[in-house]
Amino acid sequence: VTGPSYRQAAEALEKMVGYAVMSHETIRQLVLQATVDRHRPMEMERQVLFVEADGLYVKRQRSRRRGKEEKILAVHQGWKANGKRVSLVGKRHYVHETKEPVWEGLELFLMEEYGYDPTRDWVVVNGDGAEWITACREYFGERAFFQLDRFHVAREIRECFKNHPRYRMIRKKLATFDEKGVLTELYSALGTLGDEKKEKQVERLIQRIESMPGCLSDYREWLQEKGIDTTGMRPMGSAEGTMHVFAKRVKNGRSWRDEGIRAFLQVMVAVKDGLTIQTWKGEVFAQKEKRETERETIVKKAMKHVGTKVAELVRGNIRYFDHSSGTPIYQALKALKGF
Repeated sequence: VTGPSYRQAAEALEKMVGYAVMSHETIRQLVLQATVDRHRPMEMERQVLFVEADGLYVKRQRSRRRGKEEKILAVHQGWKANGKRVSLVGKRHYVHETKEPVWEGLELFLMEEYGYDPTRDWVVVNGDGAEWITACREYFGERAFFQLDRFHVAREIRECFKNHPRYRMIRKKLATFDEKGVLTELYSALGTLGDEKKEKQVERLIQRIESMPGCLSDYREWLQEKGIDTTGMRPMGSAEGTMHVFAKRVKNGRSWRDEGIRAFLQVMVAVKDGLTIQTWKGEVFAQKEKRETERETIVKKAMKHVGTKVAELVRGNIRYFDHSSGTPIYQALKALKGF
């Protein structure tokens, strides 16, 4: 990675890995030459693995292609309640890098890391309607359940039906996993939107849902039919959140070379999954992610109280604020209120 985009990426890596005092070139060499021990076996707690799949479009440098989609999948074994918060059990990330089909690569990953048995275990996949994601149905066959990501569906429905009389009912049907009810409402709304573009968008949504029967139904009912205990299982839909975390690090105007983005994603996954990173500076154990999250939480809490503290801090410390309301400086400062 080179240029200004690299410098931004290097700063992000400094925060993740902790090399705060190193030059950007030193970090660049550390990332490009680092090797990640990706093998960290997880104990298979149930017969079900959950997969959140999405693509991340990343700009490229010095290439005929303006960009390329990175296929990133988050895998976990369910949910665990920690007080009011809920965490994912045994979460790992898989970034597809080989030329083999993505689901073939993921299956090998599941076997090596989770001890997945394709003749015994089940897979629940959540993602949008991208062709490479829906291909999981053909690859895994009856051992997999594909669910159309509810975040994307809800967003599309909002774009088409906001302020429409049927909007509330469509949302209710979606929330209760009533796939037939959603389709009925969508069909009924056709011809009432008053916008040709929205009408075509709804038609495409209907076609997408009908091409994947069961994609809006509750996967837990499917598992129960297989004799699986679904106690503690929750609705899926963290694919967009996972992509947001990765996008925050690699997008925002940055562009990459192939070897740079591959190395950076490897290090980022190692940090998030607690894997070991081996560099020429020595062995790095990725344990900074939690501290970074804690610092962000502290900052957010502090920002909530800034407004109540400003008046106390500036009172008597800025002379202009002591002038009467009729002075020009008072009028100027009043006009700037809100900036």
